[in-house]
Amino acid sequence: MSEIGKVYIPNIEVFFMKKINEITIVALFSALCAVLEISPLKIATQWGMKIDLVAVPILMAFFLFGFRVALETSIVMFFALSIISPAGFIGATMKWMATVPMFIVPTLLSMKPSEVKNQKLLAALGVLMSTIALIVLFGILFLLLKNKEIISHFLVAISCIAFYFSFWILTRNYEFRDTKIFENVYFVLTALILAIIVRGITTTVVNYYFAIPVFFGISTEEAFQWIPWYVIMGLNAIQSIVDAGGAWILVFKTGISRSLTG
Repeated sequence: MSEIGKVYIPNIEVFFMKKINEITIVALFSALCAVLEISPLKIATQWGMKIDLVAVPILMAFFLFGFRVALETSIVMFFALSIISPAGFIGATMKWMATVPMFIVPTLLSMKPSEVKNQKLLAALGVLMSTIALIVLFGILFLLLKNKEIISHFLVAISCIAFYFSFWILTRNYEFRDTKIFENVYFVLTALILAIIVRGITTTVVNYYFAIPVFFGISTEEAFQWIPWYVIMGLNAIQSIVDAGGAWILVFKTGISRSLTG
């Protein structure tokens, strides 16, 4: 019995210390998100959308500590914004859905083929699901813009759920070996462009079908007439640059990354 204790107790202590550190980090960055939400550091628009700094701490956590800490921070941010944000649950949901591609896309780009191959069937399922879901969402957006044709809200909901769930399948067992890859400006710019495209497609569709109709009490048709698609995509692109650019500068150009990694 004593031998078993000698083998496993130190491992348990290390495990709990890592969890305590992780919880502390998540709490710190989540608190920063909440503070930035209630701060005046934002630019409001006439469509109810705003450019702010709320997601910058999430991407800082991503650049410093990797995917899992960023995901956990984004989830805590979602619950915090649901309570303190004037936009409530709808605003928190849209902020979460818009922010997640900003760290999931570079995570997928940073994965080596061998790491994806090790997950075998799950990885293949995740790739297939995300591809199909993104094609469906793009098709829905294309029909909406070209023919003003409103597709089933149920199909949109299922596509969005499948799209985000597939990313979870792909990354659930993945841990960064080295976050220094994000010091490479070209890699970050490539990831940013792809993330903006993914974010633009998903948020535009969800805004037209759910967020704007529910929040403002209008139909999808009226929402489409009220706010042009390029405004939604443009504002999301600007917000993406603010989030990623602000976080990257704070982490890699101020010495924070070097001080933490030694």
